[in-house]
Amino acid sequence: MKNLHRFYLLFLVFILFACGVPSQSNLGKNERDEDKEREIRQLVADNEHVKITVLNMKKNKNQSKTTVTITFDILNKRKDAIIISAQRLSVDERMVDETIYEMHQEISPQKAANARLIIQQADEIEFPEFKNDLEMEIHISSTEDPSYFEKHPVKIIFS
Repeated sequence: MKNLHRFYLLFLVFILFACGVPSQSNLGKNERDEDKEREIRQLVADNEHVKITVLNMKKNKNQSKTTVTITFDILNKRKDAIIISAQRLSVDERMVDETIYEMHQEISPQKAANARLIIQQADEIEFPEFKNDLEMEIHISSTEDPSYFEKHPVKIIFS
């Protein structure tokens, strides 16, 4: 009888051990595991009108949609307000459809702002992988002076 109890006890221990703490291989992915942020800190332009610095890039995957946000720190050194926009975006040597990205920021005179380039995955439009590089132009215009226009090329190489 004692041997039978020992066998049941040993069997129960094995069952509890098998149902215990899961290993790393069978854990489900946490949605937060899909959030990735890269610090960039790259100066794009610094002249008498503006100073533009790329701060970081954050890739966020919620359910089936991916969003990439690239944050720029922009200082307006002018005496009038400026408008910032993104044009001609390409990622990994391929042009990105204009309908899936947006960057538009108005900055008051002598002020700084964080402008965000937001790239959102959309149905039936190819979404870039962000493996090698990103290239774009930042267009700057004045709200008061129609003759003022600047464009600055941006190239970020992902390492």
